[in-house]
Amino acid sequence: QHYFIQSNLRNMLKIALLTVFWIAGSSGFDFSSTRSVLEDVSSPYLENIGREGAECYGDQSGDFLTKETSTNFLDMVNFMEYTQATTAGKSDDFLKYYELAEPSMEHGNTFMAQEHMARALRAVEDTDRRKKRDADSPWTAAALFDQFRTTMGEEKLKRLLHLDKRVVMSFVIDTSSSMANDIAQVHEYIGQLVTEQLNSGVQVEYCVTTFADPLAYKTEIFYTKDALFRKLRSLRPSIGGDCEEKTCSGIKKALLSTSSFWTVHNSAMYIFTDASSKDCVSAYMQIGRTLKMFKASAFFILFGSCKPNTIDRYYVSLAQKSGGFSLLIKNSGIYNITDTVNGAYDKDALVYGEESDNTKSVVGQGIHGMRYKRNAIEVQQETLEERTILIDTSIERFKVMITATPTSVLSQVKLEIPADGDSRLCGKLASGRENVIQKFSTADNSVIIDVSTLTCPCTGKWRLTYPREALTFDYKVRSSGQFLVEFEAYFIDKVGSYEVSNYSPCIGIEENLVIKLNQGEKVNRDTLTARIIGVAGRVTFWKASLTEADRGNNAFVASLVLPSNIGPEGFVIVLEGELVNGVAFQRTSSTQFHPTGSCLRAMEVSNYYSLMPGRYTMVKLAVTNNNDYDDSYLLTCENSMNYDISVGSSSYIKSPYGDRRGRSNPVFLHSRESAFFTAKVSVPRGNSLQRGRPVMVTCKVTTASEELMEMVVLTEVEVKI
Repeated sequence: QHYFIQSNLRNMLKIALLTVFWIAGSSGFDFSSTRSVLEDVSSPYLENIGREGAECYGDQSGDFLTKETSTNFLDMVNFMEYTQATTAGKSDDFLKYYELAEPSMEHGNTFMAQEHMARALRAVEDTDRRKKRDADSPWTAAALFDQFRTTMGEEKLKRLLHLDKRVVMSFVIDTSSSMANDIAQVHEYIGQLVTEQLNSGVQVEYCVTTFADPLAYKTEIFYTKDALFRKLRSLRPSIGGDCEEKTCSGIKKALLSTSSFWTVHNSAMYIFTDASSKDCVSAYMQIGRTLKMFKASAFFILFGSCKPNTIDRYYVSLAQKSGGFSLLIKNSGIYNITDTVNGAYDKDALVYGEESDNTKSVVGQGIHGMRYKRNAIEVQQETLEERTILIDTSIERFKVMITATPTSVLSQVKLEIPADGDSRLCGKLASGRENVIQKFSTADNSVIIDVSTLTCPCTGKWRLTYPREALTFDYKVRSSGQFLVEFEAYFIDKVGSYEVSNYSPCIGIEENLVIKLNQGEKVNRDTLTARIIGVAGRVTFWKASLTEADRGNNAFVASLVLPSNIGPEGFVIVLEGELVNGVAFQRTSSTQFHPTGSCLRAMEVSNYYSLMPGRYTMVKLAVTNNNDYDDSYLLTCENSMNYDISVGSSSYIKSPYGDRRGRSNPVFLHSRESAFFTAKVSVPRGNSLQRGRPVMVTCKVTTASEELMEMVVLTEVEVKI
């Protein structure tokens, strides 16, 4: 078996990993670059990786447009820069993490294979810092990837490096009796989505999960369109029908019961229902965090037969947090459901379209109950009847998704080309045809404007106008393009000597915002700035120029302290700057961040993030009260396989007033105090472990005012390491 590398190979692999470390650098929050590493890997798939790009230009005649090459990273090829790694265990055991990457990949768990490899690299940063690089060694940094290729094969190497174009399309379908009149439309809409996917030529895996009340059924996987539609034709809505269904049970089943979402990042889930949820109040928080971890988007397609004109607030929240959309279809319908989303098979990014730091528009569908409503006096005085959308040369197509009240104003929404746009691109071509094509689709609560061009983009500030009598006006701009500039963002904070990466930053402590570009060489790095903008009120809470991480080609870091008045609705991160051709660009994070007044962090995980027979895996957790008031904290943990898990009392409490022993759970913490816990996970006797299978451990802290959640993924191995 190749799970254990031969002992005579271990030393060479250590040298290889140390070589990676030597390239990566060792200062705080460094992110290694794999450009030079990949160039030396002996794989035909990696030839010219990161060397092809595209830019639109016009010749002197003003008519002929050409594509020219530029040097770019494509398709998030650099997994070291795009994997969110947390400080891991003992530094001398970095090889153990590398070894865990292989069973994860064998099990089809690409996500964890990448995480284990990244942990090995982070661990090696703290290993043998005093040793000099062995220049005579036959191993180079690229040799590590060559070893993975030799052991696992070319296809798995492509998957590890985000090179294979694969997608998961998950359909979660309500089959309660009230859906009987809508199931034909479900077939039609799925057919439209699948047709667009097939036209893209990307390999796809289809998942179907049905739910009603009292249960969600198993998830089935299909690899062909015909097999998918045989399943869909067999669906017979029958049970339930009380207009509240177990929607979130169906979503959780789809996310966690198969390996699909563990295999492919940036996939999409489409939920079809006519009912509100009866179980999301307890599950939506975990689902939201899981969608973020998998970098998957949730799109809710809602029918009005059961609860007309109603959108469940948890649906809105999950769609918004994951970069998705909630669409209500009651009477009007839309001519093509694909106009509501760019499928997961497209590279896409959200465009931020505001110039002002304090406007009344919300990007996307606002938080339920928090949308700004103007009174009659304000309507008369309001002069702002437009929004601006900045389009750059990397955007080949974009869609503007709008919701407004009253819905009668939707028919009067217009999208106007930039007043100072290039006439060659924003007007008629030499052939006499218009370069810009706009298509409108209308649903009961939304209008979608799909904009494409025959040649290159019409760049500049587009104007989105709407009637003055609109009470609410919410919109989202989703862009796509083969060479689209996009970014990933998360935070890193410190708990003791540990660095913990997260999507839920804490208020009142120093956080490090990390932004990673997919095409760092396509932007003018000196122009990059980031803004944190609250969802409610669109107020800019923080703005700063970005500093490039040491030796990290595409990684940028900024330190900040989130203010306490940022609000529970959360915030988005806006990235602004110029492309190398001088064209301005804006992007907004596809997910929302929801800071908390208190912190829950997984500090350390034993056994190298694995579950072994006959051993406990211990997860050490820290709970900190950053509020200005005292509070009580209750910690509970569970896991996706229902293995034995126990959470003891807090071991000790760190306090500015003097440390003390902790003896309880729940624990009472004064302001600025921290409590430390240990959760133990074990596999009961008689249970067989599956090599490489992921087990998700979810820990939750409940207080009188908020809930905190931390998730850790363990990998099963059948022997001790």
